[in-house]
Amino acid sequence: MMTLSCLFVIDTMAIRTFIAVDLERDERIETFGTALKHADPSLKIVNPSLIHITLKFLGDVEEGQIPKISEAMHSAVQGVEPFTIAFRGTGAFPSLNRIRVVWVGMIDSQALGTIARRLDERLATIGFARETRPFAPHLTVARARSMHSNPSVRRVIQDHAQDDFGQQEVRVIRLKKSVLTPHGPQYSTLEELHLS
Repeated sequence: MMTLSCLFVIDTMAIRTFIAVDLERDERIETFGTALKHADPSLKIVNPSLIHITLKFLGDVEEGQIPKISEAMHSAVQGVEPFTIAFRGTGAFPSLNRIRVVWVGMIDSQALGTIARRLDERLATIGFARETRPFAPHLTVARARSMHSNPSVRRVIQDHAQDDFGQQEVRVIRLKKSVLTPHGPQYSTLEELHLS
């Protein structure tokens, strides 16, 4: 006699996620992005409405992990009051001679660094890899499709290296879901925590 057994596989879809501070659009940053695009049309300029400060990239996570991630976020912001960060200067990773990412820098970011360090520590206890590089807060404005050196792009970056790009108050950190599409990423908020 033959016995048939059925296996039911529960489809647990992984969600691509990161923890970030969302920012308001700023005309000065948009103008810088436009100048970069004129210098090199092949650069991929970040949609101004999507510019943010990444505190921790988590990658693909299962939906069941979100409550523990939320707990880690809550712990990371304990005792941190809302604060203001200023955006100043421009640069490129890994260097101006080998441009892959063009960024706007920031100052007064100690509180941001504290939150990022705490997130890294708390999330490591639930299985997320620790960061291997020091936290370097920045706004990604453009990405090159491949590592290259374009004198025109380098000139634009150098021309704005001392520019003031304004300031914004940080009151909330968010767990973001990222969906990659042919037209660029789409972000939505899964969890948010207000600073005390």
